[in-house]
Amino acid sequence: MIKFRFEYGMILIYLLLGSGWILFSDELTELLAPNPEVAAHFQTYKGLFYVFVTALLFYGFLRKHLQKLRKAEEKALESDRLKSGFLANVSHEIRTPMNGVMGFAELLKDESLTNEQRLEYISVIERSGERMLDLINDIVNISMIDTGQVRLHLSNVDTSKLVTSLAALFEPAAIEKGVSLKFSPCSGDGMVGNLLLDREKVICVLSILIKNALKYTSKGSIEVSCRREADIVRFTVKDSGIGIPEGQLEAIFNRFVQVNMSYTKTYDGAGLGLAIAKSFVEIMGGKIWAESYQGSGSIFNFTIPYKTS
Repeated sequence: MIKFRFEYGMILIYLLLGSGWILFSDELTELLAPNPEVAAHFQTYKGLFYVFVTALLFYGFLRKHLQKLRKAEEKALESDRLKSGFLANVSHEIRTPMNGVMGFAELLKDESLTNEQRLEYISVIERSGERMLDLINDIVNISMIDTGQVRLHLSNVDTSKLVTSLAALFEPAAIEKGVSLKFSPCSGDGMVGNLLLDREKVICVLSILIKNALKYTSKGSIEVSCRREADIVRFTVKDSGIGIPEGQLEAIFNRFVQVNMSYTKTYDGAGLGLAIAKSFVEIMGGKIWAESYQGSGSIFNFTIPYKTS
């Protein structure tokens, strides 16, 4: 369907009003003012009336159009600000692990190193490589979402095994930070069982939420659980971390947004993870939201439809 442009609408309305006024106003003058002197005054008022009405119409249309332009300008400025922050974050995210890779690769040339030292340096290089790979994956995922290349790949999945399988992946990082990581199987009163879902996307969303919880939690615990609620399944990741200011609970799901947007930020990340999680959840037909207060931890929930076949 062809979109009707604003300027065409303005011209059409002006032509219709002008043509109608010219065609019918003289008959109205003869009807209301048969006296020539009165008719002369009436013609003057008729012209003023036409100018006044068209001015009001033009004002209304122009005001509405200018409001749209101002909103678009504000969004563009905000987008530029966020992109500037994103580019600064990306440069930091690339530069830091690259320095680690190059620096420790240079240190490995030292023939006097012990095996323990070599293994430690290799471990640092591996972690730096993983960090860069995560950033590349996030950028690829955002690009695929923008171009509409993301598709659902449904299969029957045991949700209890899916949730508990993540424990082996994140347990070492939790132990290293001294954080208790608890995985509650999808059983009990809200038992889920086998579901028809996109396994990779659910794992991706859970991984993003767990990584964020580990990143912003220095002590306490992180709990991952799921349960059935009528015709949906709710996955929950609860942590005792730094929390989120109440005014940012919606904004954190926008691209390039982080709780700490300063250039000297304490936590790494490019601000794409939650935006990717939100897009994947919505593609699966669910929704995602956060509950938090600054300094008292966060609870992230997302839902997907309950389908068994």
